[in-house]
Amino acid sequence: MVPGLGMNVTFRSAISPVLRPSTRRQDGHRSAVARSLSGVLIVAEGGLALSCGYLLLLLFAARESVRRPSTAVVGQPQARLRFVVLIPAHNEQDGIQASLASLASCRYPDDCLRTIVIADNCTDATVSRALKAGVEVWEREDQAKFGKGYALAWALQRLQTENKDFDVVAMLDADCLVSVNMLSAMEARVRGGASAVQVSYVVSNADASNASALRSAAFALMNTVRPMGKQRLGLSCGLFGTGMAFTRELLRREPWDAAGLVEDAEYHMRLVENGERAEFVPDAWVSSAMPTSLGRSSSQQARWEHGKLQLVCRRSPGLIASGLARRDIVRLHAGLEWLVPPQSLIAAGSLGSALVGSLSGSRRLLALSAVTLAAQLTFVLMGLRLLSTPARVYRALLIAPALIVRKVALYIGLLGGRGPTSWVRTERETPVGVRGNP
Repeated sequence: MVPGLGMNVTFRSAISPVLRPSTRRQDGHRSAVARSLSGVLIVAEGGLALSCGYLLLLLFAARESVRRPSTAVVGQPQARLRFVVLIPAHNEQDGIQASLASLASCRYPDDCLRTIVIADNCTDATVSRALKAGVEVWEREDQAKFGKGYALAWALQRLQTENKDFDVVAMLDADCLVSVNMLSAMEARVRGGASAVQVSYVVSNADASNASALRSAAFALMNTVRPMGKQRLGLSCGLFGTGMAFTRELLRREPWDAAGLVEDAEYHMRLVENGERAEFVPDAWVSSAMPTSLGRSSSQQARWEHGKLQLVCRRSPGLIASGLARRDIVRLHAGLEWLVPPQSLIAAGSLGSALVGSLSGSRRLLALSAVTLAAQLTFVLMGLRLLSTPARVYRALLIAPALIVRKVALYIGLLGGRGPTSWVRTERETPVGVRGNP
C-alpha cells in the first residue's frame, strides 16, 4: 500500500456524504435558473413571434391590395383643389433647388399650386436659391424653438390667418424629390373623402452603396408594404414626415402642435386619438437620398428611435385603452403598432433566444425562435419581391448583421439615458432621381 493513500480514500469516503448534497443543491440551483431564464425568453420570443405574425398579416393584405387595386369613381369634372406646399428648410442650399424643380414638374395646374419654403434659422444660401427658383420664402428666426415641428406650426398658424383661399396643405422635406403625379394622386384621395393622406416614401440612391441599398429595403417594407396592408385592412397608414397632406378643415380642427423628435408620428397619434385616419396613396411617392455608410446615418437613427421610445411611453397606453373602451380597431392598432420592434431587434432577439435554447437544451425556445426567424425572413423577402425590388437590394441584406449590431448598441445607449434631446439636422446626400417616375 502506498503510504497515506488508504487515509486519503478513507477521508474522501467520510466527507462524500457531506459534499453530495451541496453539489446537488448547486446543480438544482443552476437548473432552476436555467428554467427561469428559458421561461422569460419564451415569453419574450412569443412577443417577437406575434410581431412577425402581424407583419405577415400586413404583407398578405398588401398582396391582396396589389391584386385587387381600388378603383376611383369617375364623376362630373370639378374645379381643381388648391394646394399649398410647405417645405421646411434649415441650411438646405445644396438640395433645395432640385427639390423645387421636382415639385414644379408635377402635372398640376400652376394657378392651383402655391409653394412656400420655410427658411428656419438659415445661415447659408437657402433663401437666395429658393427665391431664384421663383417660390415664396418665409424666414423664421427662433433659436429657442428650433426644429421642423416648430417651423411647421409657425407657418400653419400664419397660413390660416391669411386672407387667401386654399383647400389642402402638403408637406415636403427640402431634400426630397417627388413623382409627377403626387399632387393629383393626393387630390384624388381627398376627393374620395380623406382628410389626411400619405404617399410612399422611397430611397432614391439604392444603387450608391450597400448601406443605402439596405436602407432602401427598410424603407420599402416600412413605408410601402406595411401602409399598403394597413390601408387594405381599413387602418390608419401613419405619417412619414414628408409627402403628407391635410385638408384645411382638418388643420382647423386639429392644429399642428407636434414639435418632438418624431413630429410626424406624434401628430398622427393625436389625429387617431381624435377619430381621424390617414390614408395611403401607393401610386405616388417622394424620394430622398440616404447616407452611403451605416455610420453617417447614426444621428438620424438615434433621433428616430429615441422619439419612438418617448411616444410609446406617452401615447400608446392611452390609445390602447381608448381603443379597447370604444371597441375601435383603428385606435387600438395605432397604440399597439408602436410595440412592434424594428427588424434588427427582432432578428437579434430571436438569434439570441435560439442560442440560449440550443445551449440549455430548451427545444420549445429553440423551435419558437426558428418559427420567428422564418416568419421574419418570409416578410422581408416576399415584401421586397412584391415591390419588384432590384437585385442590389437583396445583396445588401448580407450586411444586415452589421446593422443589427449597431441597432442593439443604439438601444442599449437609449435605455441607459444616452439619446438626443432635441431635433438635429440629418447629414444630407445629394438628391437623386428615382426611375419609373409615373
